Amino acid sequence: MTYYAEEFTVPFYECDPAGSMHLSAAMNHLVLASERQLAAQGLGPDDMNRLALGWVTTEYLINITRLPKQHEVIEARTEVTQYNKFFCYRNYWLFDQAGNELVGVRSTWVVMSLTERRMIKMPAELTSKYDAPFSKQVLGLPHLPKLAWTELQTTKDYQVRYFDIDSNRHVNNAHYFDWMLDTLGADFLQTHRPQEMLIRYEHEVRYGDLIQSQLQNENDQTLTAFTTHHRILNGTEVAAEAQVRWH
Repeated sequence: MTYYAEEFTVPFYECDPAGSMHLSAAMNHLVLASERQLAAQGLGPDDMNRLALGWVTTEYLINITRLPKQHEVIEARTEVTQYNKFFCYRNYWLFDQAGNELVGVRSTWVVMSLTERRMIKMPAELTSKYDAPFSKQVLGLPHLPKLAWTELQTTKDYQVRYFDIDSNRHVNNAHYFDWMLDTLGADFLQTHRPQEMLIRYEHEVRYGDLIQSQLQNENDQTLTAFTTHHRILNGTEVAAEAQVRWH
């Protein structure tokens, strides 16, 4: 089992007014690193398109020491830890030039049939090329709390644009981070930094859909931190849910 790593410089247009990298941009760079690793193994986008298949993530657990700064040189690193009949488990990291871990991510991925738009078993054409062990073990991430969602603090509507759609023909997962966190408003985002985010994707969102980003929050005095709860609704269907810890 080997990891793949590459460096990049954080551009100004991927940063907020304080010069910190957007969480969505950081995740895009990490996923790009895994895409390049997959391409080197014959499992990249072109290879998957020939098989009418696509990689889809179902959940991320993101731990953040700090987000990179504008113009900072960062190393993105990723590896597949193991897989089973249905799931592939991948880890990601961002490091600064001194070797300090800035962000660590655990994730779960599945393979989707692009013609049937559903999850399928891991095909042998893919698993035969993995540099990772097979295991029957199912590695679950922590569960999100069950909320009533009867009292919403903030709700915002967003129209899914053509430019939100990726080559899997659904919304790029990084957009969910922006939709969710934008509900918190500038005053909160300027004075708080994300520490941990657990996000789970439930259903696809497609071009033209009108989605609703909903927010609840709580102030946990014992941990001196805020926890916010988010979900994306597409009509009555939950497209994604998340919990974010802030400091």
